Amino acid sequence: MAPWDGRVRARTRRRLRGRRAEGYRRLTYIEVNKARLWVEEEGSGPAVLFLHGGLGDSRLWKPEACALAEDFRCVRFDLRFYGRSRAPAEEWSTLDDVRGVLDALAIERAAVVGLSLGGGIALDFALAYPERVWALAHVAAPITGVPLRLSEQHEAAYAAAQTPEDEMRVDFEVWAPLGVDDTIQELWHATPEARGGLPEGARPQPRPDADLGRLGTPTLAIIAKHDPPGLQDAARLLPNAQLVEVDSDHYLTLRKPDLVTRLLKEFLQDRRPQ
Repeated sequence: MAPWDGRVRARTRRRLRGRRAEGYRRLTYIEVNKARLWVEEEGSGPAVLFLHGGLGDSRLWKPEACALAEDFRCVRFDLRFYGRSRAPAEEWSTLDDVRGVLDALAIERAAVVGLSLGGGIALDFALAYPERVWALAHVAAPITGVPLRLSEQHEAAYAAAQTPEDEMRVDFEVWAPLGVDDTIQELWHATPEARGGLPEGARPQPRPDADLGRLGTPTLAIIAKHDPPGLQDAARLLPNAQLVEVDSDHYLTLRKPDLVTRLLKEFLQDRRPQ
C-alpha cells in the first residue's frame, strides 16, 4: 500500500469515528469483493453486526437494531443476492464478505448477531476470525456440518416444489406455523428463491464443519420453540453458551422484538469491550 493510501484511510477513520461519537444513521452501498452490498448503520458505541436469515433481508433485524442503537453502533447489510445487494454470477466466500464489510467500515471488532442462515455464518466467522468478534449471538440458527432434520412430509414438499410460489408455501408451512402477514410475505420476496434462485454460475464457497471445540467467544444461543426440533437440538451443542428459548416460530425477531432486544441488550452490555 502506498504511503498516501495509509494517510487517506487514517483520515477517513478519524472522520467516521468523530461522526459515530455523535450517533447517526447512514444508508449506503459499499463495494466488497466485487459485490455491491446494501448497508444500514446507526448509533454509536461498540460495534454490533447483524446477519439476516434466508427468509428475508436485513429488515429481519430492523426492530432490534433500531432499539440497540441507543447503546451500540448497529450495522446491518443485505447478503449478496438478497434484498438490495447485487453481485456477479461467480463463486464467493460469505465469510470474506463479512470481513470485507467490517474492513470497509473500519470496524476492528464486533459482536456478530445472526438469525437462521446468518447465525450459521456468524458462528463460522467467530471460529475463523476470533480476533474480530467480541461476542456471538446464534439465533434460531444451524451449525455447519450438523444436518437439519425436517419431517418426511416437508422434505417431500420441498422436493416437489416447481415454482417460487410452491417453495414459498412450503417455507411458510415449515418456518411460519404461527401465521403469515404482509411483512413476512414481502421479506420472502427479497430472497434469491423468489427470483428463481441464484444466477447461473453464482455459488457460495462451502464452509468447513464447525469445530465447536475451538469456540471461545462468549455466546448467546436463542431457540425458537416452534422451529423444527433438529434446529433446536443443534443450538444445544454450542459449548458454554447462554441458552434461551423463545415462544415463537422462525420469525422471532419480528414476532417478539421487545423480548429479543432485551435478551441481546443484557447479553451484550455484560460483555461490551472498553
